[in-house]
Amino acid sequence: MVENTLNELERRVFGVLLEKSLAQPTYYPMTPNAIVAACNQKSNRDPLMDLDEDTVWDTLERLRGRGLVAKVLAPLSMRADRFKHDAREYFGWEKPERAVMAELLLRGPQSIGELKTRCSRMVPFEDKPAVGRVLELLQQADPPLVEELSRTGGRSAARFAHRLYPEGETPAVEAAAVPAGHVPTRAPEAVIPGSPNAASSAASEESIRQLSEQIDGVQSELADLHDGLADLRRRFEAIERQLL
Repeated sequence: MVENTLNELERRVFGVLLEKSLAQPTYYPMTPNAIVAACNQKSNRDPLMDLDEDTVWDTLERLRGRGLVAKVLAPLSMRADRFKHDAREYFGWEKPERAVMAELLLRGPQSIGELKTRCSRMVPFEDKPAVGRVLELLQQADPPLVEELSRTGGRSAARFAHRLYPEGETPAVEAAAVPAGHVPTRAPEAVIPGSPNAASSAASEESIRQLSEQIDGVQSELADLHDGLADLRRRFEAIERQLL
């Protein structure tokens, strides 16, 4: 049996490595600066964080000590060292399990429908039952890695949460349903499948998803450029010292 608890910082860093390895393999393994940028993203994150490089470094070292993360040493001709997760070796997770766990670690409890939509940027699931099978597999692990939450706030769909929380910490519970007696000023329009409204809504969601991925990619590129400039500065200073 493996130790399966992660604190808030460890969940964010480990989740980022899982996510980027699947969604943006071009930038993986990741430099420390890229990990910082990904931890502090304003999209696909709950809660939002503002971590500094020292905090991320300390968290990476703790994860390395537990065998969850490994450092990829850079050759002398290359810039900063990079980091990768060892989720497959540690937990035995294949890509579908890694995608689902990444989402749960980075965004908290979600329904099967939400997971299917959000995991599509990492691993395509053909339908909701396919996601359900992955959740069932994670629930059957020893110890269980996922649990189904009680339905609250008038929700019709069950939500699932990971079970990597330390003792005494539980998934954040969403706000309760609208108070009794509250009457909305206007009922929301129903979106009928196959209607122009449904098509427009789906197109908007896809555009937002693509834009979010592009922003994430730019952030990763900027972090890599920052590392490259820092590496060039170190080399220049070393040459300067030799000439003096």
